Parts: sequence; C-alpha cells; structure tokens
Amino acid sequence: MLQEIYIIDNESEIVETLKDAFKNESEYKIKGIKTENIEVALKNIPALIIINEDCINQDIIALCKKIREDDDNSITPIVVLGSNRDKEHRISILKLCVEYYILKPVDIDYLYYTIKNIVRLMYNNRRVSP
Repeated sequence: MLQEIYIIDNESEIVETLKDAFKNESEYKIKGIKTENIEVALKNIPALIIINEDCINQDIIALCKKIREDDDNSITPIVVLGSNRDKEHRISILKLCVEYYILKPVDIDYLYYTIKNIVRLMYNNRRVSP
C-alpha cells in the first residue's frame, strides 16, 4: 500500500533530502506542499504530515489546528521540524496533538526511522480497527 508523506514547506531542501532517503522504498511517496496548498494535504489524507516550521508563512499553531479540525485528518500524525528551542513554544505545539517536535538541525537517519515507525504503527492500527 502506497504511503504518502506530505511535507509542508515553502522550501525544498528537506523534501529533496527525504526523497533521496526513501528512493529505494517504493511503498513511500514524499510530496512537498506549499502552505498555500494545504487543502491538497487535507483532501488526500496522507499517512503522515511533516511541517517545516522555519519555512512556512503561516502561524504553526493555526496550521496545526486547521489540520486537527479536519475530520478526515483528525488522526493523521503530524511531525513538526523547527529550530525554536523555547520549551513553552514546543509544548504549546505538542498540546495540539502533534506527535513530535524535532529540533533542527535534523538528523536524517533519525527522521527516516521516525517516519517509518509512525507510518507502520498507523497502518497496523488502521488494519486492526478501521
């Protein structure tokens, strides 16, 4: 089953890095989404949404709320990548049911296995309890 991973990012560096990391994994499709095209991510219900907080032109909390309030994506896992080291900021994002906040600089191996593990867990949960 094809697992689509959407990266909300107005730049392409992380998108291209992850495409390269998953190049031998035919069951994963990495797709970059600009913030102005967020409706695409919400309409297509990806397996996982990654938000590059540093490279979006929208408030991260408002964006996460928008994703969570969408009925079809209320359980879609969200990972936020960012360089904001303020603990209160990160906690406020995690309170919105965001699964992970990963500080930059991002270790690509860590992100790769985090993605694989989250997608595996969601796939198994949906298979057992659709």
